[in-house]
Amino acid sequence: MRAVLIYSTIIIFTVIKSYSAPIEKLDIKFADNDSTFQIDRIGLLGLNFTSVGLKNWGAGGNNSISITGNAGIGLNYITSTTAWNNSIETAYGAIKLGNEGFRKTDDKFILSSKFGYKAAQNLSYTFLLDFRTQFARGYDYNILDSAGNYLRISDFMSPGYLTVGLGMNYKPVEIIDIYLSPLSNRVLFVLDDSLSRNGAFGVEPGKSVKSELGSTFDMLIQTPMVQNIDFRTRLNLFAPYQDFTSLIINWELGLNFKVNDFINAGFNLNMIYDDKVTINRDDGTQGPATQLKHAILIGFAYKFNY
Repeated sequence: MRAVLIYSTIIIFTVIKSYSAPIEKLDIKFADNDSTFQIDRIGLLGLNFTSVGLKNWGAGGNNSISITGNAGIGLNYITSTTAWNNSIETAYGAIKLGNEGFRKTDDKFILSSKFGYKAAQNLSYTFLLDFRTQFARGYDYNILDSAGNYLRISDFMSPGYLTVGLGMNYKPVEIIDIYLSPLSNRVLFVLDDSLSRNGAFGVEPGKSVKSELGSTFDMLIQTPMVQNIDFRTRLNLFAPYQDFTSLIINWELGLNFKVNDFINAGFNLNMIYDDKVTINRDDGTQGPATQLKHAILIGFAYKFNY
């Protein structure tokens, strides 16, 4: 079995190469002249892999295997007065430590579409659609349920988030893109019956859908810092009109280090705060909490146009 796993890993590693930067490119850009019609097609495939094997190791420790794969495509239509940017970004990762089974470390599916119509220099009327969910079940491995199994806290479309909005997009300089929508609708889906019964993620107990009308602010900054080092950060805020002081915050930060045409390294940080989501905190209490996730990635890279 171990030999099969090793050979399978080598095959996967050879066929699929990883890329730590996201495919998402939602900054609005227009063509320079009236007769230009441009189509950009971008694709990314990848895998990050780490393995630690110990035998008769005096200092102790556990064998471990960690795999994270990602894939994404982007499709952009650009003219002198309109820009329509579309992207799909996916990722899934798992780790096996010692004799324990594989446990999920990353899981996401993001579909984004942004259409802009030029209103003035650096300013455009903009429609934004953003959908986010995950592929597989998620567990809290520190808590057992009544049956003695790890507590299940998430699943496909539990949660799922759909945000649509109409507003203005402002691009003061090449590296900054700012979107403000006073008319946004954020729909939360919790389709798993057991999770919806418990009112997970802020839905009313027993309900599977929650819709909120509010205002959205989104700012994207992406730029090369120095040669072969790219910086990217995105801040997204949503304030429901029913409770305007209850901000939902999603902040992402990423650094991508290009070693050569095939090898990249990256650092990603994601912070989320939503006071309607009950978290099993590290101190054993329950309630709203700042959610943090960070990752340091090293792997092969493959980026393509289609």
